[in-house]
Amino acid sequence: MDRVDLIQEIFSLTDFQNYLEIGCQKGKSFLPIKAKNKTAVDPVFNISILRKLKWFVKWPANFNARYFEEESDIFFNKRKDYLETLKTLDVVLVDGLHNFRGSLHDVLHTLDYLHPEGIIIMHDCFPPHPAAAIPADVFPTKEQQRQIEGWTGEWCGDVWKTIVYLQKKYPELLETGVINTDYGLGYVKFKKDLLERTFEVDEALFNEINQLAYEDMMENPQKIINLKPKSYCKEILQSYMK
Repeated sequence: MDRVDLIQEIFSLTDFQNYLEIGCQKGKSFLPIKAKNKTAVDPVFNISILRKLKWFVKWPANFNARYFEEESDIFFNKRKDYLETLKTLDVVLVDGLHNFRGSLHDVLHTLDYLHPEGIIIMHDCFPPHPAAAIPADVFPTKEQQRQIEGWTGEWCGDVWKTIVYLQKKYPELLETGVINTDYGLGYVKFKKDLLERTFEVDEALFNEINQLAYEDMMENPQKIINLKPKSYCKEILQSYMK
């Protein structure tokens, strides 16, 4: 089960209507999702007309999808009125910048609007090897790739550190972990609802966690990122069965 399968099953089992995807780019995961209200955020969309037409036919609600071509920090700062019209974000896929800072911002912003029973799915939280876990702000250039030992073209960055941060900062508030499928699917859910929500980066904790290396995480991923087997997808789905 990959991220699209998991997300679609959650929509199938619930009355959720609102889907946000951060890091849509070519629309490969965004367009197939069947949800009533879909929002995509990416600084540079690259969705072909043919792909859009194909998925318009398969899921007509794609006609009403909203696309915001801007960085996610700008989206959350600039589009508060739009987000308030949705009232809540039910399912969110965070697949934007493959770095700790960017992914953490995306999750914290999303938590301000997340449905009390909603879920955030984070892609690329369990890199398959050290080369795939190289910290960087953007995808390594060809010149940089030649200098990375063991480079295979797979790149997850250090998104996994966001899971570590959330576990340490909000152990009583959030249920977090990583499912060992599709390059590591991080999940974030509320353990309890909040009357007021304010999520800001704890810079001291951020700096502490940012010192961790991929090798540190791999010593005990079950403890450090709460790594779960692929079968845990079923437990996530069971939690939505009424």
